[in-house]
Amino acid sequence: MRANERTREPGGSDAPASARAQTRLHAPSWGRAAALCAVVLTALTLADAGLAGGVAAQDIMKRLTQPKNGAAAKMFLESDQVVYDNKRNTVTAVGKVEIRYNGYTLTAARVTFHRVTKRVVAEGSARLVEPQGNVINGETIDVTENFRDGFVTSLAIDTTERSRFSAGKADRRDGNVTVFENGVYSACQTCVNEPTKPPFWQIRAAKIIHNQQEKTVYYEDAKLEFLGTPIAYVPYFSLPDPTVARKTGFLAPGFLASSTLGFGMQAPYFWAPTHDWDVTLAPTLLSRQGVLGDVEVRNRLETGKWSVRLVGINQSDPGAFYGTSGDRVSRGAVFTKGEFNINEQWKWGWDAVLLSDRKFLLDYKLVPSDRQEATSTIYMTGKGERNYFDARIYQFQVFEDDYYVFRKDNGKPLPYGRFLEQKQPLVAPVIDYDFVYPDPVMGGELAGRFNFTSLSRLKTDIDQMRQVYGASGNYTRMSADVTWRRQYIDSIGQIFTPFLGLRADVFSSQSTNPHIGWVDTGTYARIMPTVGIEYRYPFIANTTFGNHIFEPIAQLVARPNEQYVGRLPNEDAQSFVFDTSNLFDPDKFSGFDRAEGATRANMGFRYTFLPTGGGSVTLLAGQSYLLAGTNSFADPQIARIMAMDPRPLTGYGSGLDTDRSDYVTSIAIDTGRGFRFGSSARFDNRSLALNRAEVQATGTSGPLSGSLTYAYLRTPQYFYNLLNNTPYQIGKLDPAREEVQSALNLRMAQNWRLFGGIRYDVENSFVVNNTLGLGFDNDSFSASLAYTEDTDRALTKSKDSRILSDRVLYFRFGLRTIGDGAVSNSLMR
Repeated sequence: MRANERTREPGGSDAPASARAQTRLHAPSWGRAAALCAVVLTALTLADAGLAGGVAAQDIMKRLTQPKNGAAAKMFLESDQVVYDNKRNTVTAVGKVEIRYNGYTLTAARVTFHRVTKRVVAEGSARLVEPQGNVINGETIDVTENFRDGFVTSLAIDTTERSRFSAGKADRRDGNVTVFENGVYSACQTCVNEPTKPPFWQIRAAKIIHNQQEKTVYYEDAKLEFLGTPIAYVPYFSLPDPTVARKTGFLAPGFLASSTLGFGMQAPYFWAPTHDWDVTLAPTLLSRQGVLGDVEVRNRLETGKWSVRLVGINQSDPGAFYGTSGDRVSRGAVFTKGEFNINEQWKWGWDAVLLSDRKFLLDYKLVPSDRQEATSTIYMTGKGERNYFDARIYQFQVFEDDYYVFRKDNGKPLPYGRFLEQKQPLVAPVIDYDFVYPDPVMGGELAGRFNFTSLSRLKTDIDQMRQVYGASGNYTRMSADVTWRRQYIDSIGQIFTPFLGLRADVFSSQSTNPHIGWVDTGTYARIMPTVGIEYRYPFIANTTFGNHIFEPIAQLVARPNEQYVGRLPNEDAQSFVFDTSNLFDPDKFSGFDRAEGATRANMGFRYTFLPTGGGSVTLLAGQSYLLAGTNSFADPQIARIMAMDPRPLTGYGSGLDTDRSDYVTSIAIDTGRGFRFGSSARFDNRSLALNRAEVQATGTSGPLSGSLTYAYLRTPQYFYNLLNNTPYQIGKLDPAREEVQSALNLRMAQNWRLFGGIRYDVENSFVVNNTLGLGFDNDSFSASLAYTEDTDRALTKSKDSRILSDRVLYFRFGLRTIGDGAVSNSLMR
């Protein structure tokens, strides 16, 4: 205590201490850290008594600050003045009082310690900030000496979860339970920042009881108010407090409606008996089909976690799904997941689904409507600083029912759309291992890849429209690929990167369909050595309006021809797009089943512009040239295409199937001001006709934000002729695929937005999908109403036929810290 502080004068009048009196001391560690004000003011009282009795203030402070059990905590008190009143037996700190102790901070205009009642009263915009960040505001905070009991008038508590409790009066009991009389709860962040602003929604109750030990908030005679108007009344309910991530209790209800299910309401209940176990019961009552049972069990262990979810129903009206696999009484699904750590680098797990029928998940809205299949897998992975291991088993379940395709000549059904489940492969297993050698080898980097794949398929899968080809039988392949590369930079900035590679593959193929001509039965070995060099020479120019970087690029890759083309199974390299992203890849195939051969030169340039005002422009263009050998993308073995014996067409029409490839270009523009543009295109190597293009633009300007995407793909002439003369009655193939897709979001007011999107088939002149909706968002509540339509082409009829496949109305809402909900109504079956 500062020595210039004055004590009370004789006669009982109050005498102020010097301005901005300050006290620093070490106090015993109290059971309740919030006793800071009581401790400090007690110290002031004892100091006053000591001075009156002739005891030195330093001795009093020494006794007070003597730590118990070796524990001590620093305390700070600051105020304009300290007043001692022996007549009233109080000590008062007055004017800009601030007390800090053990992470707590108390501020007020006036803090008084009553010696007899052992109570501390903070008055005048009292504010207590707890170590966790919660803020308690009140005109008066009245507590006991150890802060366990007390009450607050004109109370407002702002939590770290951006929520607020307020009341005319609050009473604190046993240091644990706070009772708010005529209390109000809201999750309005703007109300925390602007206390005079009313919340958009709030819960008003005669009593709000917050049990900190149970982490539960109880509401009695509660009303849910929107904009001050009550819309719902509940005599009693409870919720976890905002700090709780998981607690036993009912969750927000869900709603749905459709012509096949009727109107449905879900009432989920969450049960967490221990910290590592929980169960969610979510039955849904459906007016047309009965009760859909849904239970999920989760368990977290020291080394990982697992879960099992069971969903099932005995349908009251199976005929609502007439003509589909859903026309049955009992339907259901089992979902299970698990993941466990073996050590810091290794883990294993599973993610599996078992279905009663293919349409169950879509019919009962358990997956998004655009999902086509469920994938089950068991895996083990390991990650190091320079290597990666992954082993998996896959099993696929399609959501599409079998359908029939008929021959044009005699009208007989063909298995084109049948046996869809039997056409899905069982992959057991696929193993990948990638590594980079830690030390330089001949001054360069040595890296390697290993892949082992084994799969089986019961029925041959030929989908000419999607160009998917999978032969029935059992196939196994083991591949190893080792590469080395080193970069040299000469004195004038030229960059030379030589590289070497050696790849080896062993195939074992056992086809069960003798009529399939693109897969041979037997065991085959394939070796592919590679030698190459890449050259770059960046030119840099600095101007007043920005920096320019122009970089010509040339790459030469030499290797033998690809072996066994058109005779080995191709499962993982059927998807192929030639563009600037793989122009300078030595092997442009997407998987291991194909290995690019022959000698090829890849040429191009990159231009980058960096404006002084920010942003960037990047342009890349180039072409590939076959110099020697047989083109892997146009091998004669693949070129033998017959209508009844289709071959895997990977590479045909890609732009690489000629000795001089198509031109590929890309441009990316980022203004740095909210607008981005990207485009890639492929032009015919002779006529410069557009063969493929993708354009995407996104931007924000004031209240408007949106995106626009354009896609164009010309159908190769040979493929166009093939499918338009097929004996399958699947309709005429379009000479090109051309679509435009856009999405817009208009902020009409501070909280209101209008949103929508459209996907338009330019070639066939019809709207594939469109959505229109209205949304409201603020910091505590969100809601949206949206209408969407999906339209499909009728493949078995003329190209002008359209099928309106679905019309859905969605309503979603969310109350922050309380819960979310959604209602959807399918206007079609």
